[in-house]
Amino acid sequence: MKVLFIVPEIRLDDKPYHFPFWAGILAAIAEKKGVQVGILDLNALRDKFKGKLVPNEVISEEISLENWDLIGIGGLTTTYSRIKQLILLIRKSAPEAIILSGGGWATYNPDEILQLVPEIAMICIGEGEETFSEICDEIISGRRNFEKVKGLCVNNKGKIQFTEPRALISDLDTIPYPAYHLMETEIYFKYSSLPLSVESYNAKRRASTVWERGCPRGCTFCSHNGMSRGDLQNIYGRGDRKEGEKIVRLADLANSTFQLPARWPTPKYAVDNVKMLKEKYEVDFISILDENMTSNIKWTKEFCRLYVEEGLHEKIKWGTLGDAPSVAVQPGIVKIMKDAGCVYISFGFESASDKVLNQDIGKGQLQIHEQKTIDTVKNVKLTPLATFMIGNPHENINDLMETVTFWIKNNIEVDPFICTPYVGSPLYYTYKDFILQQYDERLKLAASGKYKVSDELIEKWKMRALDKFMNECGDATQYTATVSQYFTIPELFALKRFMYKKDLKRILQMAHQRYDQTGLEQWHHDPKWSKYCNICKAKDELGSTLEVPLNR
Repeated sequence: MKVLFIVPEIRLDDKPYHFPFWAGILAAIAEKKGVQVGILDLNALRDKFKGKLVPNEVISEEISLENWDLIGIGGLTTTYSRIKQLILLIRKSAPEAIILSGGGWATYNPDEILQLVPEIAMICIGEGEETFSEICDEIISGRRNFEKVKGLCVNNKGKIQFTEPRALISDLDTIPYPAYHLMETEIYFKYSSLPLSVESYNAKRRASTVWERGCPRGCTFCSHNGMSRGDLQNIYGRGDRKEGEKIVRLADLANSTFQLPARWPTPKYAVDNVKMLKEKYEVDFISILDENMTSNIKWTKEFCRLYVEEGLHEKIKWGTLGDAPSVAVQPGIVKIMKDAGCVYISFGFESASDKVLNQDIGKGQLQIHEQKTIDTVKNVKLTPLATFMIGNPHENINDLMETVTFWIKNNIEVDPFICTPYVGSPLYYTYKDFILQQYDERLKLAASGKYKVSDELIEKWKMRALDKFMNECGDATQYTATVSQYFTIPELFALKRFMYKKDLKRILQMAHQRYDQTGLEQWHHDPKWSKYCNICKAKDELGSTLEVPLNR
C-alpha cells in the first residue's frame, strides 16, 4: 500500500513557521504498518518558488511518481480555496487513488464539503489517528468497507452518509511523535526566528509542538479541529449542542469513555518529545502551540519540573499560549514556567470591555483578570503578549473605548484582529444565516417574507453563498463576513486603524458624526469619554457663555 499526504500552502504573506503535525503523525502510523508513505509539503516547498504557490506542473509531477492507493489532504479553515484547487489536480494526476480529507477545513460540515467537492471519497471527522489506521487496514485487506469505520463522512457514489461517531482518544500517550524524518525540517528551521522574545528572535533551529487537544474555555469565536467535546456536539448536532450531546454520549457509552473539552498526554510524553528533537535535530527553541497551556496548572507544573530535571531549561528555551483567568487565580505558575525556560506566554485578551467579554466572547474572563495577568508577567521580568479583536456582535463605541484606553494604560501595542466567524465556531452556528446573506442578497430578501421562494432554491443559494464565504476566509486582520450587529466592514476598518494609532479624538469624532447621521445608540458615547472628545469640549465651552471672546 502507498500513501501520500499533501500539505497545502497556508498564507502566502506568511512564512512556513510551524511543522505540519497532522501529516507527520499519520505518516508515523502508516510507517508502523509497513505502508510506503510520503509527505508533499507545499507550504514548505513554496520557499523554492519565492513564497508563491507551488506550480501545478510540479505538484502533478510529484504525485505521478508513484501509483498511490490513498492520498490524504487537510488543513485549517483558511485553506479551503487552495485545497479545492489541489483536489482537482490530485484527481487528474492520480485517477485511481482514494482521496481522504480532514482537518478544520472540512470536519465541521463534511456533508456540505462532499457536495461542494465531490472528488473526495471520505472525510475524517475530528481526530484522525485511529480512523486513518482503520482505513489503512481496510485497504490492505482488500475489503474497503469504509462504512464500518467510525468517525467518517463517506461519499458513496453521490450518497453522503455519516458512519458511527468515534470517541475521542482517551490516552494521548499512544499517539506517535510525528515522522520528522519525512518533513521538510530544514526549510522550517530556515524561518526559525519569531519576534516574540529575544530568544525566539535569535533561534536558528526552532521546532513547534502541539500536545493539548481541545480547550476548557468556551470562547464563541473558537473551534478545535473537531478534537473537543463541544466541537463534536456542534458537528453532529449541526450547531445544536444539546442534540449533538445525545450522539456524543452514545460514543462514550460504546467505548467506556468520557470525552472531555480538553486533553493532554502525560508531561513525560511532552518532555521526551523535546528531548528527541534536541538529540536528533539539534533544536534550540520550542514553540509550544497548545491552545491553553496555563489552564491545566497541575500538568504545567509537572511539565516544568521534568523539564528542569532533564536540564532542558538551560539548553532549549520555549514559549507558549495561556489565558488570563488561570494566571489571575494562580499567578505563581508564571514564575514556575519562567524558571523552566519559558520566555514568552501569549494571551488572548480579545477585549477589555466586561460587557463584550461576558456577552459576546464567553471565555470566563474580565478586565480585572487581564490586568492581573499583565502585572504578574511584568513582575517576573517577561514582556506581556496579548491579542485583541473588534467587531464582536454587540460591541459598541463605548466597548471599543474601554479596550483602547486599557491599551494606553498598560502601554500595549496591538493591531486588533477583526472577529471572523470561522466555520465550526459557535459564532458561525449562531449567525450562519446572517453570514450567508452577506454573500447573496437574495437570501436576505427571501428571509424578509416579501418574496415567495422554494426551500429547494434557498438551499441551493445557501450552498453557493457558503462556498463563497469559505473561499474568502483567511487572514483575520482582513475582512470576510462580519457578525457585528452594529458596525459595517468599512466602519470596522476605520475604527481598527484609529485604535491601532490610539487616536481617541478621531474615534470619538467618528462616533459623533455617525450618531448625528443615523441616531443609532451604538454610536452614542458615555459621558466618561468626554474628556478625550474635542466635540464635547467645544460644546461645553460654547454652552458656558453666550459670547466667546475672539482671542480664545
